Amino acid sequence: MLANTQTIGSHSASSRFLNPVGLGLLLFTGLNLNAVAAMFLGEAEMLSPFVLALTVILTLQYAKLRHLSLVYALFTLTILSYLMMGSMPKMATINIDVYYMRLYFATFLLVSAMYFWIVSLDDAQVSSVLVIFKYLTLIACVGTIFSSTLQQFQAVNPADAIYMGQLEEDRASGLFENPNQAATAALYCLVMVVVLPARSLFWKMVQCGIAVIALVMTFSKAAMLGGLVLTAAFLLTRRSLGITLLFSIAVATGGIALWFVYEHDLFRLSWDQRERLADVLNLAGGEVSARTTTGRTVLLEFGFEKIKGVFPWGAGLGEFHAMEGGIRKISNGIETGRWLGVHNTFLTILGESGLIPFLVFLAFLAWPIIAGRNSKYRGIIFGFTMILIIQMSAAHDVLLLRFADATIAITIAVAALATREKAPSKLRH
Repeated sequence: MLANTQTIGSHSASSRFLNPVGLGLLLFTGLNLNAVAAMFLGEAEMLSPFVLALTVILTLQYAKLRHLSLVYALFTLTILSYLMMGSMPKMATINIDVYYMRLYFATFLLVSAMYFWIVSLDDAQVSSVLVIFKYLTLIACVGTIFSSTLQQFQAVNPADAIYMGQLEEDRASGLFENPNQAATAALYCLVMVVVLPARSLFWKMVQCGIAVIALVMTFSKAAMLGGLVLTAAFLLTRRSLGITLLFSIAVATGGIALWFVYEHDLFRLSWDQRERLADVLNLAGGEVSARTTTGRTVLLEFGFEKIKGVFPWGAGLGEFHAMEGGIRKISNGIETGRWLGVHNTFLTILGESGLIPFLVFLAFLAWPIIAGRNSKYRGIIFGFTMILIIQMSAAHDVLLLRFADATIAITIAVAALATREKAPSKLRH
């Protein structure tokens, strides 16, 4: 939504066909196929070995020294410093958490492969990748809208589901593990719908409507508030008074409609759904509490206390993914044996690996915005980075999500391409 809507190349014209291996990874991440396999077949990570092979092939084919960039270096330093510094507290006891090292290294490999592929493409091909990814997210949004239909074909009992999104009957999750991930996918879709050109204004509005409906059906507080933030940012970057007025009226109408639905219970919402809508309105009005944040403020307070005891170093990998001694996960009204994580990626990196990786991580998030501020890709860069920050503010496992890996790879690739756009102009002076 933060974006100029100028054309980002013509996606119909390209000097070469897109690599099928790269398209395969785009399909895997865009449609969250591991979760789909878990949902319909009951097998978690079934596609991971195949995807690992594709990742290695793509990396070997496209990894070149000339494709290295500062933003990619910052991403690499973030992951490697986090893993290295996060492992040090447990080296004395030879109790290094291999589980998280494996998962985060897989993230590094997947993002790297997709980055090297995208950054090697010409403008028309990059445009094609963005359009394809947009339609993949649109398909994912349709899956969210028809969550109840998809659940009829699930391969496992909801009580024992690997696919945890099945347990939240009042919230749609579609092809994703939980409703919050589905909501984030809808936000990414909205950004691409607004930024990328469409055949007609009507078709753009239809796509926007699909994404908004999917977003609302997840009843994700963070994502709905994030949508408001993105809309406000979009309006601030508009130079057209007509577009600004149109979006302002749309937002005002949406807010009034949301209040009217809540007040008069037009769709017979469940108690949980009504509470979530009320919390969104309260949070938008500035009320931040344990109730409106579904207990996240309590987890953040516990996380801050834990950080104080280890600052400026870290407590070790996994310590903030599941904070022992904090709050246990509640499932179907029953307390389980699982400890909840801090639900914040920033605190996870700071708490598990210390100050140095945390500062590198902040630099990694800031640099794409700096590099892409005058780029034709700035709408994608700004929008994706803002969603990533919103997502990371409410979850601690964002870097482990394969859908998020794709958006990170796209962001750093187009940011790297943005820096190259400036090089020819400098040579001319």
